[in-house]
Amino acid sequence: MKNLLFYGTTNYGFELNESDKEKFQELSKSFSSFVITFGEDNKLINHNYVTIKYIKKPRGLINQYFKFYIFNFRKLIKFIKENNIEIISAKDPVSAFLPILIKKYVIKDLQTVIEHHGEFIDLLLNQRKFYLKRVIRKLLLIISNFTYKNCDLIRGVEKESTTKIAKKYTKKYIIFPAWVNNKIYFNKNLDRKNFLFVGNVIPRKGVLFIIEQFDKFVNQNKLDEKLIIAGDTPNKNYLNKCQNFIKINNIKNIIFTGKKNPQEISDLMNSSKLLLMASSFEGLPRVLIESGLCGLPSLASDIQGISSPFGEYGGTLLYKYNDAEDFMINIDKFYKDPELQLKLSDNSSKLCNSLSGENKFKKNWERIEEMLYE
Repeated sequence: MKNLLFYGTTNYGFELNESDKEKFQELSKSFSSFVITFGEDNKLINHNYVTIKYIKKPRGLINQYFKFYIFNFRKLIKFIKENNIEIISAKDPVSAFLPILIKKYVIKDLQTVIEHHGEFIDLLLNQRKFYLKRVIRKLLLIISNFTYKNCDLIRGVEKESTTKIAKKYTKKYIIFPAWVNNKIYFNKNLDRKNFLFVGNVIPRKGVLFIIEQFDKFVNQNKLDEKLIIAGDTPNKNYLNKCQNFIKINNIKNIIFTGKKNPQEISDLMNSSKLLLMASSFEGLPRVLIESGLCGLPSLASDIQGISSPFGEYGGTLLYKYNDAEDFMINIDKFYKDPELQLKLSDNSSKLCNSLSGENKFKKNWERIEEMLYE
């Protein structure tokens, strides 16, 4: 049984939620799992199936980046040696910088895996407001080029971008989606009425576009269905922009629920007719797998990471990105065709159960181990 370390700034918290417990419990059948991430304080906690080293998160984004990605070198070496870590999986090519340095110059038999979630740099730079974007982009490209060139394997979530990057650096690769808890997300056969958005309320997710088009749709068809927006609101300016639009146009059927836990999201998905998305960038959206496990079809922009493996054969109607007319054509087609609704629900369920069924995550990591040590 290999010792596997996940290295990145995923927010687990000192108390693991049920979904994370299930993930590490599944992995524990084949691996001893460890995590290094940020926390509210410096702590080392054994959560039964995983041991997590929490590094106290400093104030300020720049301080956070330097502390985790640069100044953590000696502590990371010590942790690897003390826990006999054999495989490190870095959350992205920047998180991989220190593990790759350690492999290259200190512990040469360490196996390194980089998670690839699509166009990482574009995702990062469009998620927050950065100054000196050109300088930051160039620096990230230099780091990514170094880490991809020296890693042992790339683990992608989406085929097109993963094969492209693996070919560029002549690396072994494997493709499988992020963990989704199929014991929480499953079809409960509830009555379905409302429309749903799940995710952070940020510009990249196109929430204002969805609000505008949904309002037109219900007004044109004289409907009383609601649009439920379930997600965190890290960008207060963008949230205010959305809420001001709602207020100015006297829209009554939009509900912001704030951040919800996985069980609450599952219940919302099971009581909704259609998931709405308008993203400009994605890796492979976990929300589409979660919704598919719940038998909830979706309407999403036709972009890389969504068009494949999703699409109508995977339970997702696609429209041209930011094209209001195409959005309206597709949502109208869905609403007026009960047979299409059933077909998409069935397609989404079949696809997502094939991607995230029982023990799929563990088996995929066993495949990674085989590829690293073949």
